[in-house]
Amino acid sequence: MKKKILSVLLVSGLALGSVTIPATVNADEVNNKIEASDKKINELANQAAAAEAQLATLRANMDSIRAKAEKLQTEQIALNGELTTLNEEIAALTVKIEKRDGKIKEQARAIQTGEASSNYLEAVLSAETISDAVTRVAATARLVAANNDLLKEQEKDKAAVETKAADAETKLETIEKNAGELEQQKGALIEQEYQQTILVSTIEAEKTSEEGKKSELLAEKEAAERALEEQARQVEAAQQAAQQQAAQPAPESAGNAQSGGNGVVNPPNNGGGGGAAAPSPVIPDPVPTPTTNAGAILAEAAKHVGKPYVWAAKGPDSFDCSGFTSYVFRVAAGREIGGYTGAQEGQGVRISLSQVQAGDLLFWGPQGGSTHVAISTGGSGYIHAPAPGQTVCYSNFAWYAPSFAVRVL
Repeated sequence: MKKKILSVLLVSGLALGSVTIPATVNADEVNNKIEASDKKINELANQAAAAEAQLATLRANMDSIRAKAEKLQTEQIALNGELTTLNEEIAALTVKIEKRDGKIKEQARAIQTGEASSNYLEAVLSAETISDAVTRVAATARLVAANNDLLKEQEKDKAAVETKAADAETKLETIEKNAGELEQQKGALIEQEYQQTILVSTIEAEKTSEEGKKSELLAEKEAAERALEEQARQVEAAQQAAQQQAAQPAPESAGNAQSGGNGVVNPPNNGGGGGAAAPSPVIPDPVPTPTTNAGAILAEAAKHVGKPYVWAAKGPDSFDCSGFTSYVFRVAAGREIGGYTGAQEGQGVRISLSQVQAGDLLFWGPQGGSTHVAISTGGSGYIHAPAPGQTVCYSNFAWYAPSFAVRVL
């Protein structure tokens, strides 16, 4: 009887040990993984917050540049008005100067031929009285003085024209220089914003992936806990069976007593973690390659004629010059050529203006510091987003000639 009880207890002990220990170890391992996953998720959240803050700073800098550009554009519009008025003034002064030149030349010829001197003598000799002679001489003197004043006024007007023209040229050069610098700053900020956006997206994707892993671990933990509960139930059933067997009378032949080894309950196979199989990745359909020809470029560009110019706008409702060319090439040719003139200069081979064909890029300003870009329509024509207060339109070299060209296609 004692041997039977010892045998049953031994079986129960073996059953208990064989069932619970592996499940307990597995649960602890999953808890450790979940804790590590939580830590990594927190770290990624901090990295994402820092990256978002830096991205916000870059966008604030872009807003600052945009404000400067808008101010500069306002100044440029005002200067264009001043230049128009100045050109009108210069034209009027030029007419006056030409008329005075005729009078001055006539007076010079009169002095050289002695007509002025004879006028004095004639005024004196033809006078009937001394008073009349004095009056006539005084009138002649006033005429000569007026001619001298005319010469002075002529010189003054010429100087005024030269000064105004020089001032306008200086202002225009300053604005063009500032526009070039802002374009370069915009390009640098666009590149930084692009890289920072990629970083934020990468961190968020990694965080999402880690959260997915954590969800799998939680599911695995839940499965392990269910397995532990099942194992505890099995152990309890085995113990009850052992107690019932111990309470039964011993058979006459003790040698035939069974060891009860069949009561050992093997732990359920959890499949090494119990996590659900990861779904197969969905491979998106390949994006069809757009037709990369000049016809497609010009057709897309034509769709946007009449849309307003807005500095740093990338479309599709408004554009600046480089935003317009970038959008058209992306949509029509599937080509990323950069978001500012400096980047677009390097997207092909530089060619002379005599070699320009439809679809080529035209640039204004020095290479490496260009301030404007357009798309050639062939010959001397082009389409562009010109300036504040204007809209996307067609133009030609006669109105505004580019400095150099780049062939992208």
